[in-house]
Amino acid sequence: MLTGKVYVVTSPQLFNAVTRNSRALAFNPIIAQIGKRITGHDEATSQICQHNLNGEHGPGYVTEIHDKTVAALADTYSVEQITSTMLGEMQTYLDQAEQKVHINLFAWLRHAVTRCSTTAIYGQENPLVKDGEKLDEAFWDFDESLNLLILDVLPRILATVGNHARRRIGAAFQTYFQHYVPGQTASSTMALKRHLINTEYGITPWNAGRLEVGVLIGILANIIPTMFYMLIHIYYDKSLLRRIRNELEAAAVKSDPDGRTRILRVVTLREKCHLLHATFKEVLRHHALGATVRYVRDDTLLDGRYLLRKGMVVQMPLAVLHRDRGAWGEDASDFRPDRFLQPGADDVGKGIRQASASAFRPFGGGTSLCPGRHVATLETMALAAMMVLRFDLEPVEGSLSIPAPKQESMATNVFPPAKDVRVRVLRREAGEDVIWKFSMD
Repeated sequence: MLTGKVYVVTSPQLFNAVTRNSRALAFNPIIAQIGKRITGHDEATSQICQHNLNGEHGPGYVTEIHDKTVAALADTYSVEQITSTMLGEMQTYLDQAEQKVHINLFAWLRHAVTRCSTTAIYGQENPLVKDGEKLDEAFWDFDESLNLLILDVLPRILATVGNHARRRIGAAFQTYFQHYVPGQTASSTMALKRHLINTEYGITPWNAGRLEVGVLIGILANIIPTMFYMLIHIYYDKSLLRRIRNELEAAAVKSDPDGRTRILRVVTLREKCHLLHATFKEVLRHHALGATVRYVRDDTLLDGRYLLRKGMVVQMPLAVLHRDRGAWGEDASDFRPDRFLQPGADDVGKGIRQASASAFRPFGGGTSLCPGRHVATLETMALAAMMVLRFDLEPVEGSLSIPAPKQESMATNVFPPAKDVRVRVLRREAGEDVIWKFSMD
């Protein structure tokens, strides 16, 4: 599958044609083959994953895991519960940031968000933060080795660090699932559903631990670079920073009667903070640079013109799609959040303008649409909002710039920066007695 002809699709119209042919041009076979290389689960588990892979004869393991994950992360209550837990955990790191003179912004985000986002999914028994094992750092060792692991050529020798990290994380999640008790272990609905389906299909705890290593990529690998670039773009553009702060103060911040506590209303961000939301979308348009991939299950005549042969692979690079001038205009290469705003009388527009579904695919599309997109959107917007309300960030040296991305993994869409940005964290309030909190309203 990974050594045959590759068809490259760059037209927004053909993107839609590929999405409409989800039976013949499927994502699940890619996941089944590459997934084994990524996680290192055993052959028996691979057979379970590949059985009824596309759901032609009722549910299979992959389709059921996907459908239950989608349901768990589409429910408003679950999304807000996960987001609330994550932001509650982040509060400690935000308070600590006030005490730091300088931070490496990406490294700080990576450490804090890795721990907080996974705790929101797996609860207080989260294997990545238990017992001082520093498995949050091990995950990023694994992530940096993904390309070598996917190649699957002597991984114990050529991807020693990543292979060792994968083994440690898998063992920790094996223990987690061995002690998982439905109804007693406090976790997200997503973690509960995965445990129940693994048990139903006879996935052993060892393999459940290995499979969870792959799930971590979906939870962490895209959202943290997105958060980084969201903050960098806002602080880089002083006009955008001012407009977003004004929008947040007007629509999403309230004060307690004591006058000392200021509260960021998280759900309101999604409903009323259009400029912040537009900035998030523009960050994804600029920085979601990976590729969507499909396996050709049957000979397919795409759009009535192009014959795709069975057994080949279709690749759709987002970097081309998201800079298509026919879809985005002559300024497609510019960072301009206002392109996502409906024109209004005020400074922030009157709503979000829907982008063309064929030209904006940061979360994929069709049957492979990212199930975690609602959580990722709300968490990123909330963290960016709290940062810009509480802090000024100034570069320690020179002027602030937007670092180029570094492609590390074929399994992710938003790449980390090639170089971190060291910043000085300055509290905005004149007084030291102001307390900031998140609220899910």
